[in-house]
Amino acid sequence: MSHDALQTISLSIALGVFSYIISRAYKIPAIVFYLVCGFVFGPAGFNLIRTEEAIGGGIAPMVEIAVAIILFEGGLSLSIQGFRMEKKAIRRLLFITIPITGGAAALLSHYLTGMPWLFAGFFGALIVVTGPTVIGSILKSVALNQRLEILLNWESLWGDVIGVMVSALALELILVSKGGVITAGVFAHLLLGTFVGSLVGLAGGVLLKHIVAWLEKLKDPALSGIASFGGAVALFYISGRIVESSGPLAVVVAGMYLSLKCGDAVVGIRHFKEQIASLFISTLFVLLSAFVNPMELIHLWPTMLAVAFILGAVVRPLAVHLAMAGSDVTLRERWYMGVIGPRGIVAVATASYAAFLLPGFPYEMKVILNQTMAIIFFSGVVATVLCRPLASLLKVRVPHAQTGILLVGSNPMSREFARLLSRHVPVAFLETRRDACSLATDQGFQTVCADMLSADVYEEASREGYDRLVALTRNNALNELVALRAASHMAPGRVYRGVARRAEETLLTGNDNVAHVAFSDEFFITEAVRRMEKGHAWLTEKEADELGDGDIPLARLNGEGKGVLIMRPGIDPSGTLICYSRKEKTAAKVGAP
Repeated sequence: MSHDALQTISLSIALGVFSYIISRAYKIPAIVFYLVCGFVFGPAGFNLIRTEEAIGGGIAPMVEIAVAIILFEGGLSLSIQGFRMEKKAIRRLLFITIPITGGAAALLSHYLTGMPWLFAGFFGALIVVTGPTVIGSILKSVALNQRLEILLNWESLWGDVIGVMVSALALELILVSKGGVITAGVFAHLLLGTFVGSLVGLAGGVLLKHIVAWLEKLKDPALSGIASFGGAVALFYISGRIVESSGPLAVVVAGMYLSLKCGDAVVGIRHFKEQIASLFISTLFVLLSAFVNPMELIHLWPTMLAVAFILGAVVRPLAVHLAMAGSDVTLRERWYMGVIGPRGIVAVATASYAAFLLPGFPYEMKVILNQTMAIIFFSGVVATVLCRPLASLLKVRVPHAQTGILLVGSNPMSREFARLLSRHVPVAFLETRRDACSLATDQGFQTVCADMLSADVYEEASREGYDRLVALTRNNALNELVALRAASHMAPGRVYRGVARRAEETLLTGNDNVAHVAFSDEFFITEAVRRMEKGHAWLTEKEADELGDGDIPLARLNGEGKGVLIMRPGIDPSGTLICYSRKEKTAAKVGAP
């Protein structure tokens, strides 16, 4: 390896990792940091990262692998339940917003930057993608309502798939016709690619499911992630060999199938994929950012910034409003989606890949690359700066009281508590024992059956909107260990631990900075379960002024649609409460259990 290549790759890895760490620390999308690093250390700056000289055509397969990783990871994270909830809005978002955005981008590129129609069409196809990596960063930094999270996730992933497939067709036209016209064969190719991609993805998903199930028996959680990573890249290649540009669809379908069928194993797979994707994609994005030298087209940048502004400030909001017309998506939600539409790595990866395949059109590809970077930078800055304040202004941000609650420990008391809570906020159970998981699932509760002490579980729960945890097992030590683990991944003050028994030593006594004591110092889970099983106690909703001596408030309701607050010692009960109630006669007879 030459000195230039080693310097380029090493520096790109270091800058990419640094950008990713800073973005996670401050909870903002990393894409802007990648662009700045590429610009500063690339040919336009210190010229220490020389992508084209050091790596040359070798970056093209790296781009394809990156696309496979991104889309497979996105397929793993998509919720089929979310699609069922918002299928009408998702369909309209994909089939109305994307064509409007692509068509407008092509028109602007042709009339403002002078691109020939064929190249303008290619640019319109690649710029429709919003990108799951960028949207994922935004959703980690701000808690949006469930509908917005579902719509943004589905648009980002399937927008990438559609954009990659259509831009591949546009690129093929340029390669074959050198300025020719679209023929019926192109549309036949698109249909064939859709069929083959879906078929290969489904078959690959079935095969990977069996491989993952076999690997789970070896008790090495890393193996499932490694196998799925290799399988995703293989499926991308195999499908693309059968029909050009069908690989993206294949990996998305395979990822969705695994997410649906592999259950708990998907948590470990997602975590492994995220680590690989973070390292590989951050490095690649710095390399691609350095590949573009904006100083070569400095005279065109005012025009390109105008194109970026019109697409982001006019076309995107208009397309979203037209797509959501007639749906039950609120005006506030439409405005948020219209303003927050950042473009991601798949757009610049597609443009860079095309530049390597079309050396005979250097000027056109430089314009497309620079224009893509301008849009990514403009939309990324807007998303970074506005995602949180705009969510608060439009009131689409989920308040603390409305976030989902993860209950650890399935028993008669916790299941009844979950039933009452689920009327007001999302609730899910976390259990290790298969029989307890099955029982909670049979009773209609969403259940995660996984290792309670695994950090991956809590990171995944937070991504899905479960930002609070209440540990209600009948084991004090386990409640405390779970609380310690969850508190390192959830915001301070959002983790609660129940007290299992009286007069038992605890590790966290008085340390409410780690986890609050749930409900009351006088509430004991084992005693509550025993009384409820005998019919001597129950959970019910009561007004604060109706509380009796045998009542212990567990949660306060903030009114219909406004969520719940978990009670803890020192909080005065008020309003409507979920209470643990004991029969007065029974309570008088019973001392220590």
